Amino acid sequence: MFHGSIPADLRAIIHEHTASWAGQAEDIYVGCSGNFTIERVLHDSGFRLHGCDVQLYSSAIGWYLAGQELPITLRAESTPQLDWLDSYMDGRAGTLAVVLLGSRFFQWLGRDDHPYYGRMLAAYRHQFPELHAKTVAKIEALPLALASYAAMDVNQWLAEQVPGDAPVVAFPPFFAGDYESQFAALDKHLQWPAPEYPTLDDAAKQTLVERITDRPHWVLGLHFDVEELGGHLRGQVQTANRGLPINVYSSVPRSRIVRPSQRLELVKAPRLVPGQCLGDRLAIAPLSMGQFATLRSQYMNHNIRPGTPTMALAVLVDGVVVGAFAFSTPKYDPHNVYLLSDFPVAPTSYGRLAKLVLYAALSKEAQFLAQRTMNTRLTRLNTTAFTQRPVSMKYRGLLHLNSRKESTDPAYRYQLDYGAELGRWSLAEGYGRWRDRHGQAEGLKGPELERNEETAGGDPR
Repeated sequence: MFHGSIPADLRAIIHEHTASWAGQAEDIYVGCSGNFTIERVLHDSGFRLHGCDVQLYSSAIGWYLAGQELPITLRAESTPQLDWLDSYMDGRAGTLAVVLLGSRFFQWLGRDDHPYYGRMLAAYRHQFPELHAKTVAKIEALPLALASYAAMDVNQWLAEQVPGDAPVVAFPPFFAGDYESQFAALDKHLQWPAPEYPTLDDAAKQTLVERITDRPHWVLGLHFDVEELGGHLRGQVQTANRGLPINVYSSVPRSRIVRPSQRLELVKAPRLVPGQCLGDRLAIAPLSMGQFATLRSQYMNHNIRPGTPTMALAVLVDGVVVGAFAFSTPKYDPHNVYLLSDFPVAPTSYGRLAKLVLYAALSKEAQFLAQRTMNTRLTRLNTTAFTQRPVSMKYRGLLHLNSRKESTDPAYRYQLDYGAELGRWSLAEGYGRWRDRHGQAEGLKGPELERNEETAGGDPR
């Protein structure tokens, strides 16, 4: 029902550490409540729980759980479009349900002329009475209650409202502006007593660390190392291959390290090496999940969080691996497969090698294998690129840019959605096109090209 979460292993660490405080404290204060995962972990711990956050989404939940009225109304400028929501907003569970559901569909408001967004908005309004009733029922069944909730800056809250010897648990947002971006549509259409607060930048996080660790009992989760707290590092959680590790610092002398158990398998075929000439025959071959994980771990951009593919394929030229790509099962359109990953092997002296991987992914042979694996007719492919540029140089020319919007990930400026028709050529035809466009077009006799810095490092998404 709520957006987001913190990893299960992290929740286990919180539970076991705070359990050792029983009999020594009656209250636990949770800074940066977010989606209240920590409070949900501790709901049956016997402690009185207190929350704090600055976002509308979190504050609506916090006020409800603390038994307070929700001072949330429609903004005057949004009333002409959303006045039909007035009857659902009762200041308690009904209002909270509007906030939770609004976090899903408010983002499409004002885009009614778009075929997809307009259809989704119409569907939400048509189904809203049922969706609202079901959401209210779930809210009222929540076993969690708070002793208090404060809509204010966490550092101010710690300084002004939290006793100096009270236990504190906090897992602040990894990047400044995370929640502001995620729930911007709520603030655009709903009026509420929003608090003033500074950005939780590095300096503010340092203040937060100092105010939390200067007390007898505390647990703090951070995505960066704090040298002065080295003696308090009690856990490290990493939930996915190359996923961002979370350091757990605590006053409790109990340690745990949790990392993903990833099965890696040997890829016996040789891989392209610098200076090696490409052969004449392009082919694709199925990879096991372990083999794909091996290639992905070695060659794909380490900043990309991996997903779980439905099928993975190696791209080979005369039996030499030059790259790999993976598809996942369609989520919305049953005939539109999702390109989850695509990357060349590196280092290499071949430019535009990432383009060759795409030529293979768009081939009739790839379409046939995907259809056989997913047991459905597949006619199109779509994918998403996160980048600092308004277009992806890798996808440009082969895929059509369906949409461009500001990225919610602060590490990137744009989120680009691309699509293309599957089965546009055979592997032999695709290889010929690639050599014509990216080999001889460079004035070279063979396919050997200058190193292309954008694609040589793997998938830039």
